[in-house]
Amino acid sequence: MLAFSSYAADREHTVSVTGKAEVKVKPDAAYITLYARADGILMVDAVKKADQLTSEITAAIKSETNTVKGVTVVDISLGEKKNEVWRSDQKEEAPRPEVARRIQIACKPDSAGIYEVIDKGLRAGALMQVPSSIRYSEDIRSVVVYGLEQSSEVLERARKLAMDNARSEADKSAKLAGKKVGEVVTIGCSGSTHWNMPMRVMGMQADFPTEHIGTNPKEITISHIVAVTYELKE
Repeated sequence: MLAFSSYAADREHTVSVTGKAEVKVKPDAAYITLYARADGILMVDAVKKADQLTSEITAAIKSETNTVKGVTVVDISLGEKKNEVWRSDQKEEAPRPEVARRIQIACKPDSAGIYEVIDKGLRAGALMQVPSSIRYSEDIRSVVVYGLEQSSEVLERARKLAMDNARSEADKSAKLAGKKVGEVVTIGCSGSTHWNMPMRVMGMQADFPTEHIGTNPKEITISHIVAVTYELKE
């Protein structure tokens, strides 16, 4: 009981607030997501076709040297091609193996150049999406997303602004109580918000080089929030 009373007494001479800040900056990178899809009578046929198609797509994309910084290709599915039978008189085809690959292109954040890269990929046989029965509400639906890879300085600025905001809020509360704000007693939960859920494109996991992403080509918003407790002085 004495410990509790001491704690309660200490709390009477403090004020706890939450500081918030947002910093908006231009993106320094962009990422395009395209797909290659191929099937065959046997799995080896499907893989060979996928290899050839992927090679043609990546070669076309990499020709845009002023925009493209890198290309990553990963297999996303290896299995049976889905056949749709719409009428009873349609004959269902025999199962065919199919390969689907995701092609992620890292680019400079230049919209005109990005459109050219997408068109080069499409002309070479790329797709902008692949059929999937899986969908998540937090999916990124855009073929292009923008990101901030060089984020250290921006994060530091957001932290400082959040602390400044916390101090301002504490000053307001202390003034209402007829007191002044003293030193910081504790700093509680602190963090920068970004895409909070696992990042997915078309229902599939998609790891970008940065957690700070968005679909706006003009700005990336980095938010910071911090809980701070200050002492109250007469």
